[in-house]
Amino acid sequence: MIVTHECAAHAAACLRSLGAQRADVALCAWVVDNASADGTPDVAAAHPWAAVERNDVNRGFAAACNQGLRRGAAPFVLFLNPDTVLPPGALRACLAELRRNPDVAALGPRLVDAHGRFDPRCRRGFPTVWGAACFLTGLDRVLPDRRSRSYTMGWLSSMRATDVAALSGAFMLCRRGAVERAGGFDERFFMYAEDIDLCVRLSGAGGRVRYWPGVDVVHVGGGSGRNAASRAAFFRTMAPLIRRHRPGRATPLVAAAVGVAAEAMLTMERIAAARTRKGPPRLPA
Repeated sequence: MIVTHECAAHAAACLRSLGAQRADVALCAWVVDNASADGTPDVAAAHPWAAVERNDVNRGFAAACNQGLRRGAAPFVLFLNPDTVLPPGALRACLAELRRNPDVAALGPRLVDAHGRFDPRCRRGFPTVWGAACFLTGLDRVLPDRRSRSYTMGWLSSMRATDVAALSGAFMLCRRGAVERAGGFDERFFMYAEDIDLCVRLSGAGGRVRYWPGVDVVHVGGGSGRNAASRAAFFRTMAPLIRRHRPGRATPLVAAAVGVAAEAMLTMERIAAARTRKGPPRLPA
């Protein structure tokens, strides 16, 4: 299951790598395109084993995933970002691991960026405001305590398999029955947090959510989430996410703090962009 929007080049590379998995895994891809104008649907349609649905408007990741989920019937479903590249044998290995653990509802591999650097968002704790703020500001890199590194479980080696609160929707291999019983993705989350929300509900229904570093999958966009606009968008999802799953902690003060943080990040980006356009200050002669 791949949701696309204006990403023809990435989708082409992703589908090539996914097609190579067909040497040892029987698969059919569902590509739901959210109103692309750059030819992305045609790139996907060039693969006869990929079914393409074209939306006239951008419905968001969660709604498009549910749209595709209703079309299939296979016992396992892989939610995959179009900017991922799978190495040979990756899907077979992940399926084998999932089959070895029948109580696991969702499995995610080790994600790396285009330079091979570990993407810590592929294994996550439930995001507290402090933990997420530390990750998005980079404080988790310098503060050693677990509370500050709780969002990415930064005290653990990336080579250690472990149960987690949430995986990354960039690559999430799930048991279809578990996802359907959980109600699929919550379409109120247009962008960000929909994968966290689903994982928490899968766990709440008795399934395990498992990070498994037996395979490295390239996530090209894995290093792009710390720019100010992305940070602000993520922070805006925090209040409804916490309100849903940790209602005792979603106080008006927390919601206000989230809003202030989001607007502050956008303001910082605008100031930085303005300074870049103006160039460095000129020294007096």
